[in-house]
Amino acid sequence: RERATMRRALARRGYADAKPLKRGATGRVYEATRRDDGARCALKMLATRDARDEDATTATTREADALRRCGGHANVIALREAWIDDARGVGWIAMEHGGGDLTTRAATAARVERACGGKGANQAVAASRLTCERGGKAAFVGRFGEDEAGTTLRRALRRETDVSGSVTMARGSGIETGMGFVMLTDDGSPSAVVVGGANALGWNADDEALASEFREALRGAKTVMLQREVPERVNVIAATVAREIGVRTIVLDAGGSFHAADEALLALVDYVAPNESELAGMAGMRVEEVSSGHEAVVKAARIVAGTSRVAVLCTLGSRGSLLVRGEDVTRVEAMELPAGAKEVDATAAGDAFRAAFAVAMAENKSERDAMKFASAAGALAVTKLGAMPSLPFRSDVDEFLGVSDPCRTSPISSSSSSSEAAIEALRFASRLNSMKSRADLFTDAEPDVPEVFNLIKRMGRVQGVHSVFLNYPEHFIGPDGNELAAVELRDKILAAKLRPGAVCVRFPEEPFRLGAFSNPDGVIREHAATLARKACATATALDADEVVIWPRYDGYDYNLQADYATAWEDMIVGYKAVASSEECRSLKLSVEFKPTDEKSRFSFIPTTGAALLLVDAVGEPNFGLTLDVGHALAAGENPAQSIAMAASRNALFGVQLGDGHTRLGAEDGLMFASVHPHAAMELVRALRRISYAGVLYFDTFPLNEDPVAEAERNARVFRDFYARIVDVEVEIEDAIASRDAIRALDAASRM
Repeated sequence: RERATMRRALARRGYADAKPLKRGATGRVYEATRRDDGARCALKMLATRDARDEDATTATTREADALRRCGGHANVIALREAWIDDARGVGWIAMEHGGGDLTTRAATAARVERACGGKGANQAVAASRLTCERGGKAAFVGRFGEDEAGTTLRRALRRETDVSGSVTMARGSGIETGMGFVMLTDDGSPSAVVVGGANALGWNADDEALASEFREALRGAKTVMLQREVPERVNVIAATVAREIGVRTIVLDAGGSFHAADEALLALVDYVAPNESELAGMAGMRVEEVSSGHEAVVKAARIVAGTSRVAVLCTLGSRGSLLVRGEDVTRVEAMELPAGAKEVDATAAGDAFRAAFAVAMAENKSERDAMKFASAAGALAVTKLGAMPSLPFRSDVDEFLGVSDPCRTSPISSSSSSSEAAIEALRFASRLNSMKSRADLFTDAEPDVPEVFNLIKRMGRVQGVHSVFLNYPEHFIGPDGNELAAVELRDKILAAKLRPGAVCVRFPEEPFRLGAFSNPDGVIREHAATLARKACATATALDADEVVIWPRYDGYDYNLQADYATAWEDMIVGYKAVASSEECRSLKLSVEFKPTDEKSRFSFIPTTGAALLLVDAVGEPNFGLTLDVGHALAAGENPAQSIAMAASRNALFGVQLGDGHTRLGAEDGLMFASVHPHAAMELVRALRRISYAGVLYFDTFPLNEDPVAEAERNARVFRDFYARIVDVEVEIEDAIASRDAIRALDAASRM
């Protein structure tokens, strides 16, 4: 019975002629012929019902000599693969004759742990967690496969990074997301096998087109980190663009390749950062030689640098780190782990170290201080299991280093270089439906296509606009009444050299005329939540990272018409359920309040203060406020003050710009700064002071104007205000300190 069981097991795995040799301490040893090459192999069977992983390991160690056959090396090629035969558990280990120095070992873990990772992804998340900038997010520029893994990874990264510069492979491309298979020893030391997937195959083959893509994605960056898990050509183009646009620091992580880096790439970067084995490979040396001491590391680093001016930053594990720049050598010892902590998983330690170094350099730290900061981040990363889960936050690192008040807000720089970089980083979107105006000026509209395709095409002609916001479900319904695929709209947006920005929920009048989340009918409230969740799923498919909800019908017209307390509680429950849902929790979800509308004269969310109360009551970290300037004016508010209030609660997710006369409480949707220029100046200053990094959306309604020219003017005026406020910032600060209105207005008049 035992022999029959074993023969069937081996036959399924490519072996024949199995014969028992002897019984060992933990199971019988068999000999069998491997069909593909005819080799005779020794195999061990664990026939006990409750055989443990430790049994397998013990067997391979204790009986290794007995299992060597034909003078070859005995390799474990499979680990206790459990299968059932007549309700008896049978585990087995195959000991094969191998050649060379390749050794495969049995794992002691019983199952596989899955987590999001990858060098670029890990480093982007680590940089976001370590930055001092308020609301600052590192941008991740990469490629996601068309598979479920790509969707999962993109959702995970959206929570902490800006993925607007990344691309998901088109459906049907057959390109899957890259994967890494990480193996850990008992002491937490990692090794890995990486399959590149989309990050290896998904880049534009046209160099100039790819460079144009990078110019947009790297706009306003201080530091760029590159990894060698993408083709070298891609890194060379990215580094070239980074230099062109004035990026201050470029760090190349050597991980992903053990070969010498392209000389053209080394000439473009400031730092190349290998570990010991990567350094050895790049220098053409043996790992044992590089590991022999300080002098060997320095020698290898100088070989890697060659004639370039690049500095080599090498991580040495428990021996710390070494920075070699020509004849100069800087060494920083490894940090001891926090009291009571132990090394669990070193997989992301290098990623944490390099991201921390890049963040520190962006903060103008010295190289030695940056290495110390990085050493602390790397040390904390080894104390937790998993790549992304182990990456530390800034507060953790500063506490570990004993630093107090490290992220105190520094004065806003008024230098022309920093101002120019900030202006360059500004990103704009404009109301898509405004492109319906003055159709007589749009002479090459395509016939017989969904209207939204032509709107996107026309928006693509606006100089200075980067993103498209789409209304849901309006813009996703074709002329035949069928739903348009989000991926098709995404492709149209990218073809117009734009980016998906946000999906904006617009509830139809029926069945929501008495409200969406505040509707007295629970069935309709659930319908509203379902529509919002579908909008989130659509945003994910579109590669957008934000959903904006305008609750147009959540209000009333007459006294004694509504139960205010019940409506408020219903809204809290509804928004919380949507924000925490599987479809929405990885996205930013915001409410865009409007105090009055022809569909509901009194809104249940009438002011910025009320909107912030709602945000606090919902209590979900991905739920915030989109502030519309026209709506704030209609509420009798000062938009700059409203921005400051929302920012103070970390709840300002979006800003929509326009202007209006507000006659009869109407929202005019006029051009930015056309009616209230001083209020517009103060609004720009307020956004600058909080380092607002989101897309600025122009919510305007041109009637007689060319909508393309109007959108261009809006962007141009905002940029102009942003630049001119720098010249009078000091004077305005002084005037505000003494509440001197005359001095403040005099300063504004000189803008």
